[in-house]
Amino acid sequence: MPLPLEKIQTPAYVIDIGRLEKNLAVIKDIKKKTGCQVVLALKAFAQYSLFDLMRETLDGTTASGLFEAKLGHNHFGKAVQVYSPAFSLDEITQLMAIATHIYFNSLTQLSRFAPLMRAANGDLMVGLRVNPQISLVKNNVLYDPSTPGSRFGVAMSDLTPDVLAQLDSLHIHNLCENMAEDSVALIDHLIAHIPDALHAISSINLGGGHYVTHHNYDVHSLCVAINRLQEDFQVNVTLEPGGTIVYDAGYLVATVLDIVENERKIAILDTSATCHMPDVLEVPYRPNAMDSGPVGKLGHDYTLAGKTCLTGDVIGHYSFAKPLLIGDKIVFTDMAQYTMVKNTTFNGMPLPSIGILDTDNTYHVIKQFGYEDFWGRL
Repeated sequence: MPLPLEKIQTPAYVIDIGRLEKNLAVIKDIKKKTGCQVVLALKAFAQYSLFDLMRETLDGTTASGLFEAKLGHNHFGKAVQVYSPAFSLDEITQLMAIATHIYFNSLTQLSRFAPLMRAANGDLMVGLRVNPQISLVKNNVLYDPSTPGSRFGVAMSDLTPDVLAQLDSLHIHNLCENMAEDSVALIDHLIAHIPDALHAISSINLGGGHYVTHHNYDVHSLCVAINRLQEDFQVNVTLEPGGTIVYDAGYLVATVLDIVENERKIAILDTSATCHMPDVLEVPYRPNAMDSGPVGKLGHDYTLAGKTCLTGDVIGHYSFAKPLLIGDKIVFTDMAQYTMVKNTTFNGMPLPSIGILDTDNTYHVIKQFGYEDFWGRL
């Protein structure tokens, strides 16, 4: 069903409810087959207007810091799991009032703050992040938590009986857009290398990066591995996906403002890679644009670029079946994850509005931004 582009004022992020529900159905199936918990990683997607829908399937949220934890507590409810490479005393004091799980990154932080947690709230789950020392992320070392010199987690050899006696849970986040064979390999690796630790705890968080909603992901294999882990060690498993929950469930709609030529045709849009889709430059990658193809494929080639002063504010090179005209709208797909949570107002760029595409193809805006949002951040 085509997007009602005539109703979308650009730039705009558009969340496709039908596609989101399809992804949530995959999560629901995993929960049904394993009994595991699944929480939303707010670092990837934190659009709280959709939490009512997501709450029907998910068991809560996982946060990377105090503000995300507050958002999850105030707007989602259920479990509030929190991990950070380091916490301050003030952060821990506030988190103890709202969190259900707190995972520490080091033995120093564990010994400093776990006693405070135990004294303040006996129901709080104390956890520790472990570096499993197996590199499974193949696309970019920037996203490999087990890369040499990583700051994430303690070594498996640090899980001594004295340390385990302080813990309820372990946190193992080691994947990034990985397929099922890597999810299974991670679980097999843990079973082989830290069986005593698995017997000593009551729960384990296997992190995010399990690309379960991708059409090539073998969900059955993941479920078998999770069930093996839970049954053999009597632990409760949690997954904390972020991007995969909203995978291919959002768009960024932009308008062509001008077309210039310098060795090639360059369409300047009312959006920006650096401001509105920063992973295009940080990963980097070329996002898909509807009705386009690789350069040379469809007859009319263009570079799609942003309107900031950054020379490298280039989204990518594309081919279209018809010449682009000023006023044409370009739709980039898979733009729900790591966009709204990372965007900026560099150059005073307006933030895109946020809209919803309902299952009946009706569109409505749920949030708009203006000069005050730029002014207020400074």
